[in-house]
Amino acid sequence: MNIYLVTDTHFNHKKVIEYCGRPQNYEQLLFASMNNVPADAILIHLGDICIGKDVEVHEKYIKPLKCKKWLIRGNHDRKSDSWYYEHGWDVVTDGMILEKAGMQILLTHTPRPIGKFDMNIHGHFHNSQHRLEDPGKTARYTVADIGAKHKLLAVEYTHYQVVDLLKFITRA
Repeated sequence: MNIYLVTDTHFNHKKVIEYCGRPQNYEQLLFASMNNVPADAILIHLGDICIGKDVEVHEKYIKPLKCKKWLIRGNHDRKSDSWYYEHGWDVVTDGMILEKAGMQILLTHTPRPIGKFDMNIHGHFHNSQHRLEDPGKTARYTVADIGAKHKLLAVEYTHYQVVDLLKFITRA
């Protein structure tokens, strides 16, 4: 079964165009790509689906998808698990481990300590370092927290397209 990834779609976010330099039609680009995921595949969203109008966004962008939909919660995904299940998700979790291409892959929204994992695929940072601070400041993440085994997935770098997990890890 093919697995596709997307993260930080931020549907209905009023300032993400300004913050990340996204095109005006980024929502349409993302939805078109998500909608092309085959029905027999899994789409794993690494969090931060939308900012506001959650019901409307889920009716418009999530429920119509034919594939299986797994959500790894992001910092903006604050509804109950049951709410997400009722609005189109098949799996809701804070992170998961997959074995693919002989590797243990940790999928999360924010970077996590690697430990026994071969790779941590995460989102959260978009196409800027604004969430990273110098050590000693009060930021949650520092440059020292991010190592070679951390792989940032950012839609700003994927041209607002979902990515095939296997292709992502083999070129990462």
